[in-house]
Amino acid sequence: MVFGFIFFLFIVCSCYPFGNEQLAFAHSFFGGNDAGFNGTQTQSIGNYVVELLVNPSKPMIGKDTTFLFRLTSSAGDELIELPVSFYIFKDGKPVFSNPNNFTIVRQGHYDFDYIFSEPGKYLLFVDIKDIFYTLNILNFVFEVNVEVPIAERIYDLLQIFMVNYYYIYIPLAALIGISFIVKLRGRKDVKRVSE
Repeated sequence: MVFGFIFFLFIVCSCYPFGNEQLAFAHSFFGGNDAGFNGTQTQSIGNYVVELLVNPSKPMIGKDTTFLFRLTSSAGDELIELPVSFYIFKDGKPVFSNPNNFTIVRQGHYDFDYIFSEPGKYLLFVDIKDIFYTLNILNFVFEVNVEVPIAERIYDLLQIFMVNYYYIYIPLAALIGISFIVKLRGRKDVKRVSE
C-alpha cells in the first residue's frame, strides 16, 4: 500500500508540467558520430562539445524535422544556462535565421523543429556565446542533407521515363498487345476445330 502510494506520487510528479520547460539529464545521443546511421553529429571547440541529433535521421522535404542539441563542457563543468544562436543556410543564403537573437539553452539541452521546402545540402550554424571561459562566440557548423521522399522520387523517375523514352515503350506495348491478340485468336480457332 505504501509502495503503491509512493509510486503514484512519483508518476504524478514526473508527468506534471512544471512551467513550459522540458529537461533531460545525464545522457548522450545514441550511436556516436554517424550522421548517416542515426542522424547524430558531434563537434568540439574550446571547452564545449555539441551533439546534434536530427530526427528523422534523413530529413525529407515537406516533413517536420526535429533538431535536438546537447551542449556539454569538455572540462566537466555543469552548463546551467548558455546563450546559443541557431541558423540554417542553403547555397549561402539564410533559410532559417536568428543570428542576433540568442536563445538561452537550459541544462545543456535544446530542441526546435523545422520543415524544409527544397532538397539539397544545408548548413546548420550553432553560435555559442562563451560566458564561462573566453567570452568569445564559438561557431559550430553541421551539415544536413535533405532528400525527396522515396515515393515521390519513384513517381518522378516514371514520369521522366514516360516522357523521354516513349519510342521504347510504345512499340513494346504494341508488340505485347499484338501477340496477346494473336494468342487469343489462336485459342478460339482451336475451340472451333474441336467442336
